[in-house]
Amino acid sequence: MQHFLRLLHWILDLILRQPLLFWSAMGANLIGVVWGGWIWYGPQLAAAPWWAWLFIPDCPAAALWATIAFLGLRYGRDWGWFNAFAAFACIKYGLWTLAFWLRHWSVVGTFEPLEIMLFVSHMGLTAEGVLLALHIGSLSLPVRLSIIGWFALSIWVDYGLGHHPPLTYAVPVAFVFWVATGLTALLGLALLLLPARLEVLEKKL
Repeated sequence: MQHFLRLLHWILDLILRQPLLFWSAMGANLIGVVWGGWIWYGPQLAAAPWWAWLFIPDCPAAALWATIAFLGLRYGRDWGWFNAFAAFACIKYGLWTLAFWLRHWSVVGTFEPLEIMLFVSHMGLTAEGVLLALHIGSLSLPVRLSIIGWFALSIWVDYGLGHHPPLTYAVPVAFVFWVATGLTALLGLALLLLPARLEVLEKKL
């Protein structure tokens, strides 16, 4: 675990120190924010009530939160609670999307270039969440529970009120509901346990 954490810290430091790497990653994030929010979720946002907009564009919003968090780290602003929120979003929605496409391909049996691009880009989104998790630090229990509560609420908005992401015919709602619920539960548990454990491990690095 110590070697893995050292590797993650090295990767994060490299990205933050190298302008080309950093701004390329941030540019890719912003492309995802605009393309995902406008093309993928645009029609859904136009038809939804305004209060649901915060919950609907899952991955574009996660990419936006990650961009803000990385900008903060680059310029010396280590917002532990926001890093935790952004990391939770990136990992949850990144893995959700990977599960979505794997289920789709298992039924359809063909791979389109756009689908592969989305799969790879969401691997990157997940990786960004893992890197941001290195800067969660110590959070009070109410803050942790608030973050978990937000993502639990998003499940109700998505699947209880019908504002979940667009699906293909090959991916049933029940499948993505349980993926979202399982990821929220696992990441919520990690958020409650991981920060203190990270601090202990980092002292040994």
